[in-house]
Amino acid sequence: MVTKRRENGFNLAFLDVMACGLGAVLLILLIVNFNDDTLIPSDEIETLAQELAAAQNQSQSLANSLSNQAQDLSQQQANASEQARRIGQLSIQQKALQQAIADKKAVIAKLEDAVAAIAPQTADDAIALPAINEETYLLGLIVEGQRIGILIDTSASMTDEGLIDIIKRKLAPDAVKKAGPKWQRTLNIVKWMLARLPDSARVAVVSFNDKAQVLRSQAVISAKVSTNIQALVADVNALVPQNGTNLQEGLAQLQSVMPDMTDLYIITDGLPSLINASSGFSTSRGCNPLPGQQTTISGACRVAVMQRTLNINKLAGARTNVILLPLEGDPQASALYWQWASVTGGTFISPAGTWP
Repeated sequence: MVTKRRENGFNLAFLDVMACGLGAVLLILLIVNFNDDTLIPSDEIETLAQELAAAQNQSQSLANSLSNQAQDLSQQQANASEQARRIGQLSIQQKALQQAIADKKAVIAKLEDAVAAIAPQTADDAIALPAINEETYLLGLIVEGQRIGILIDTSASMTDEGLIDIIKRKLAPDAVKKAGPKWQRTLNIVKWMLARLPDSARVAVVSFNDKAQVLRSQAVISAKVSTNIQALVADVNALVPQNGTNLQEGLAQLQSVMPDMTDLYIITDGLPSLINASSGFSTSRGCNPLPGQQTTISGACRVAVMQRTLNINKLAGARTNVILLPLEGDPQASALYWQWASVTGGTFISPAGTWP
């Protein structure tokens, strides 16, 4: 009888366990060996860490820059919006201002039309003169009267403004004297007055320095005859400013040709420096204004000469109008001429340098 061999299961299980354990040990050894072989050097790790930190810093910097730019853009947009608002407001204000200007111009145009409609029609002047600085004197001086006398100071001081310049022209030829700025102003004033004489007036013109001269052979002429006025202008242009100032001579000559004068116009630059011996003037060592007696005269002496001249040349009923072109160093002239004009009901003006 055959006997079956008995199998030992323990041995097989033991072998399985051992095999598995050995395999596990081998796997662990392999893993350890692999990790030992692939370790990264520490300096490379540090470099990578630095690069990572730099990249993070750069990223943060870019983020900050982007944030700043976003803020700037927002501010610029806000500024642009504010500027657009202000431009809109200014545009509205400009339109309102333009409308206001247009309204004012319309009002002025209506006023000008109204003034033109009521303004009297006047004839053309006998003498053509540019209307320069009319506003300076229209309210101060009006040429009026029926019998008008005009006195023109033609002394040496009427050539220029300053004393030094006057002395220089006093020694110069006649053409230089006549070209002086004050004399040119004087000529313009005379022409302006002649151009505005009333048509109904009669006029006489006398020039005076140390002597007096009646212009035109026919002393008293009609203002409405333009040829008479033009001839007077020619005579005035021929005058030469020179020598001293004898107002007594001028007044006496004018009274002799027009004793019934209603209005007197005097163009001068200061108080007289001469008076006739027949005037009865009381001379002294410091004040002897008789012709040919002295070459200089004080301010006080000029005042005395003026007062004596007016006392002996009374113009009954004549309004006296004075146009004073002030002389350097003659401060009392304005007060005395103003007083004379005021007493007679006339006008005193000391015009600006650009007049007329």
